[in-house]
Amino acid sequence: MAVGTFPGEKTTPVPRSHAYSPSTSMPVRALPMRRTSSSYRPLFWEIVPLCDLYSIVHVVILPSSLQTTHQTTSQPNGLNGTHGQRTVSIPSSPFNEALQRIGFGAPNWSASGVSVFTVVLPSADGYVCRSDFLTLRLQDFPYTILKTHQPLQPLARYTATKPSLATVTSEESLASLVERAAGIVQWSDLEASVSILDLQDYLVRLTQELRDRLNNAPWLSPTPVSRKRVALVRGRPNITAGGPVYRAAKALGLDLVIIDEEGHWLQADTEENKMHREAFLVTDMTEDSGVVDRIIQSIVSYPLPIHGVFTLSDNFFVAVAQVAEALNLPASPVSAFETSVDKYRSRMVQNVPGQTAKVSNIEELESLLAATSRDAFTPAWPMIVKPTKGWSSECVSKVNNIPDLVTAAQKATARHGSAAVIEPFFDGPEIDVNFVLLDGEILFSEIADEPPCDADSSTATVHSTFSPEALTLPSALPFDEQQIATETLREILVGLGFCTGVFHVEARMVNSAYEYRRDNESTVDLVPKNHQSVPASRAECKLLEINARPPGYRVSVPSRHTYGVDYFAAHMLAAAGDHDRLRLTTNPFDYCVTDRHCGSGAQYWSRLVYIPAPAAGTVRWPSKLSPCEELKRRRPDLAQKIVLGVDYCVPGDKIDLYTDGARTYVAHLLVASTQSRREAIEIGEEVAKTFVIDVEAESDQGAKTSNEVQS
Repeated sequence: MAVGTFPGEKTTPVPRSHAYSPSTSMPVRALPMRRTSSSYRPLFWEIVPLCDLYSIVHVVILPSSLQTTHQTTSQPNGLNGTHGQRTVSIPSSPFNEALQRIGFGAPNWSASGVSVFTVVLPSADGYVCRSDFLTLRLQDFPYTILKTHQPLQPLARYTATKPSLATVTSEESLASLVERAAGIVQWSDLEASVSILDLQDYLVRLTQELRDRLNNAPWLSPTPVSRKRVALVRGRPNITAGGPVYRAAKALGLDLVIIDEEGHWLQADTEENKMHREAFLVTDMTEDSGVVDRIIQSIVSYPLPIHGVFTLSDNFFVAVAQVAEALNLPASPVSAFETSVDKYRSRMVQNVPGQTAKVSNIEELESLLAATSRDAFTPAWPMIVKPTKGWSSECVSKVNNIPDLVTAAQKATARHGSAAVIEPFFDGPEIDVNFVLLDGEILFSEIADEPPCDADSSTATVHSTFSPEALTLPSALPFDEQQIATETLREILVGLGFCTGVFHVEARMVNSAYEYRRDNESTVDLVPKNHQSVPASRAECKLLEINARPPGYRVSVPSRHTYGVDYFAAHMLAAAGDHDRLRLTTNPFDYCVTDRHCGSGAQYWSRLVYIPAPAAGTVRWPSKLSPCEELKRRRPDLAQKIVLGVDYCVPGDKIDLYTDGARTYVAHLLVASTQSRREAIEIGEEVAKTFVIDVEAESDQGAKTSNEVQS
């Protein structure tokens, strides 16, 4: 591969060992350099057939060496010569002007740097599946992105351009190509001192990274996409929880209608609220026998057609399924939801005879324990007690004796006025398994590991909680056990009638060959059991609960970033009956095990860290920074590994240690490592240990507390 020359310089040949493989790239071609009064910066470009779906064009712009204005800069050694004061211009060229015309904005030109742009061109005509597709696929890209231009509107038709060296022969033809691009990325400038070989290596790595992210992910649908409208029953409580839903709907071209109570924050017809939803339908959401009819009335009274209805609120799953059934809208059977929301009925899917029971009060518990028939309930300690209706591990207790059983049953039956289910404690690694199904077919699935929590400890009491502390992706379980989990849980879902949609299932692997163990350097992780303790029987996947929805907004974060799959988008497409786009938008990244050693489709190992409230009281921000931001400022070494951090509290908020029987969280942070799972865990543990939130106790005696104090 040869590069062009600077004015007055010789061409520098590049060794073949540094050239692109002919199977993945075409050679770089130098644009003609012009000695005109406008004094363009030297331009190079390269056309790369990235994969079947896309071609890309890398444009490399070198520092100007010509004098046209009176701006003075210092030029270091490198591609543009030696140190010294040099007068340069803010460049004007057909390429620059094309960027301006498409609304890319003034590029961040650096007179002393090498600017790199990538033009993305789909290879076939089609209709836009998602307008922010490029942003989604390039999230957490290893090279800094200065700007991303995505001119395509959702559902619009795009006409493909197939560039070649025969057609792109001048800067004017390159500029024309820019105006027909589906997307353009400007990368952070390289130092002017970069060598030609290093520049070439940079482009090779950049190209491979783009291939792994775009290779199996269509941006366009081959057939026209109809615009549809979906209704969300129960808008999210705030923009933090709802933002991922509203942004996905907008990018998909789905018109979103919110059905909720009077006074909801999205009700007012402000310009900001209109950015998130098309309309707000005020509806009495009292959970009584008439709520289904009231929701139906709101939908049929709306003057525009609604093609799907969904909810992210667990206590409305059955009601929304009944609404969908009455209006003949896409949804799973009502009976499937009735089983999933009842923890006793879902437990009976994998019933353990004599070890599962349901009681509504202490009197029923006493009668249950007094029964002497052959099939009577027989406790096998430890056991689990939880409300038949509930979420977020609230009021879930592990018990080891009759007095604890009574205490736990009292706590569970008091929650939501529901009965309590008593079931075996399944000893083994806990996992979250997420599915996107279409007619029973798995379009995408992933397994995340949930490390032991307080109640898993051998010293846990009835008051210990199952509130999660972290989540690690991808799973470290052996491949055969991951297959067992996926197949077992898919069969349960389909058997209940859940054939299309997004499902968040919690389970444990009994008789696993792996266990959580602390290594010599204090890191706790899933590792192979000692040979003597490997179970003789085959591993089994035991269902804990089914959530017929995407994982919660914070648990969806690691999946979206690690795999590039947006569960909220998939959930809405399933609700709208848009099966073609559901299939197109559930492709993970194309990284393979040999690339990153972290699991097929994952761009890195990630660790989601939950930060529990360290004390009860009033939140303060003495530094005026949020706790997540303060941590990143205080520990820049950790900030480089933090993908994102979300604070739940603002100054003045009052917090308790527990909310509804589960730990109160004040923040979550996602950290990542491309080096190893162990590094991701170590970073996560350090983040949890050093996170500080100031809480002023109710006694008005200020107490600066941190998660470290409670560890």
